[in-house]
Amino acid sequence: MNRFSAFGIHLGISFVIFLALSYLVIFEWYPGIFFDTDGGWPGMRIIVAVDLIMGPTLTLVVYKKGKPGLRTDLTLIGLFQLICLSTGTYVVFSERPVAVVYTDGRFTVMSRDDYVEDAGVDVPHLRHFPGDDPKWVMLDMPDDLDEAHDLRAQTYKSGRLMNSLTDYYVPFTIEDIPSFLGEAEETEVIRGQEIWRQRIDDWLAKVDGGEDDFAFFTFSTRYAFGYLVYDREAIAQVGVITNMD
Repeated sequence: MNRFSAFGIHLGISFVIFLALSYLVIFEWYPGIFFDTDGGWPGMRIIVAVDLIMGPTLTLVVYKKGKPGLRTDLTLIGLFQLICLSTGTYVVFSERPVAVVYTDGRFTVMSRDDYVEDAGVDVPHLRHFPGDDPKWVMLDMPDDLDEAHDLRAQTYKSGRLMNSLTDYYVPFTIEDIPSFLGEAEETEVIRGQEIWRQRIDDWLAKVDGGEDDFAFFTFSTRYAFGYLVYDREAIAQVGVITNMD
């Protein structure tokens, strides 16, 4: 077997691993719109660089039939690739979106770092919440207005954001928000910036209905900012408009 055969075998094994990890990234950890908005593609680049490029290329460079210590060299290459790939995969997994939190007319995507590093709280356990990951949640604020006001004041004073109050998480259900459509961003305000005016017009050109048929809610993620679009009649999410090209 020559070096090119060894390279091909290594590349084939790496490609099988790549397919498995690609499934996890695209369908489990960063599904749908989150692949683009929350780091799925940068994560894939890490996996490609380590799994499909670095490992097989090292085999191509090192392999020489009959070379003394070849088995040791290939073993070390495999271990090095495994360590790098495990580390990269862990980073991609740990930075995945955990929850989409709705508060005060705004949807915010929360990752592990948002909870642990920024808010100083544990990552919430949301397995019992309905739906696929990331979970869509909202805050169940106290019914007493004074108590709710005090909670907001204490949260802001501590430097935390409301969407990090994990003890108040409940599943996001529009039926439990009577004023939901009224909490949408005013279209005139959004159109005050040319970039959004153009992007809204581009989006409307692809769908049935006029601007008044839709409600636009602020949508913040790690890599993007934009608006989730809801059909006012069906009260259902029908699209997303972001500042990403």
